[in-house]
Amino acid sequence: MKKVRLATPEDIDEILELGRLIHAENAFMPLSEERIRDYAWRGINQNRAIMGLIGPVGAIEAAIYLTVGQFWYTEELHLEELFAFVRPEFRKSDNAKALVEFAKTSAQRLDVPLLIGVIATSRTAAKIRLYERRLGKQSGAYFLLNAEHKDHAA
Repeated sequence: MKKVRLATPEDIDEILELGRLIHAENAFMPLSEERIRDYAWRGINQNRAIMGLIGPVGAIEAAIYLTVGQFWYTEELHLEELFAFVRPEFRKSDNAKALVEFAKTSAQRLDVPLLIGVIATSRTAAKIRLYERRLGKQSGAYFLLNAEHKDHAA
């Protein structure tokens, strides 16, 4: 299985490119370059966020972004996945498995729950099966109203 490494400042340009690619493939709201940049730097600086990457600087194959979150009813923390993305040309690999394992290991190291899910209309069942094999039975579901999902993933 591929190694997931932490994002570094040298990755910023490619992370921004990934953000645009993720948006083009799977978004249902307008793009904000400023927001992508802010979140990229949060992940790079590990400011209540972790960004894991597969591949060397300049050749990133996949990425996962985890934030430190809190539910409204508790003081306890959890890790929350904002995205896990594998570039289309690397989807027939173990990259998705490696990203899920990175998230799982991160949560275990921090001794906090992991909230991770699938917001997609393409290959949703396969993605859920991958997560269930790695994390156990699913808990809940997402629904989308008043938005057109642009999921073009193969």
